[in-house]
Amino acid sequence: MKLDHVRRAIAFGAHPDDVEVGAGGLVAKLVESGAQVAIVVASIPNQYAVRRAEAIAAAAKLGASLVLPPGDETGARVEDVPTSALVARFEKELAAIDPELVLVHGAHDTHHDHTAVHRAVLAAVRRTRCDILAYATSLPAGVSPPPPTCIVDISTTIDKKLAAIAEHKSQFQADFAEKRRDIHRALGITHGVPFAEVYEVLRIEL
Repeated sequence: MKLDHVRRAIAFGAHPDDVEVGAGGLVAKLVESGAQVAIVVASIPNQYAVRRAEAIAAAAKLGASLVLPPGDETGARVEDVPTSALVARFEKELAAIDPELVLVHGAHDTHHDHTAVHRAVLAAVRRTRCDILAYATSLPAGVSPPPPTCIVDISTTIDKKLAAIAEHKSQFQADFAEKRRDIHRALGITHGVPFAEVYEVLRIEL
């Protein structure tokens, strides 16, 4: 699947750090190609000030703009937001950017917030003509993700991805980013490139 046509993209994540872990290499690659990419964070459930600062720093590492959830600084969980309100917010962000590509959590994720955001994004994007790719961050033990239908060579952006992940110090141990390097190297070997991210194609607009 070629992504050369993408000039505007939105990457949705349930929390700060989700997009960086699941799709940071592609986000950075799109930015390098001249595309405008917005990372939309659905919720900051805890440590609001710390995680907000981490999200800002990580988005800067990728070259993406950042859209944080509205409201005060007490934080909120995805499950505390009515689905209709979440869909309405995502519809607003989609209308403002009019993307050719949307990135979102996959449907098979083990984290409830991730699957809730997945469903809300698919509801919000129903009137938007764009390609949709799903990324994976965590899956139930023993469950394999759907076979990837889009392979992205992130060899030129792996360092940017890992630098963005490393900004989330409150969430990950110091060696987490380098462990992700090993994961993406293994995926790359499987698919014939040095480093890869894999996606499930949910929709292609021809």
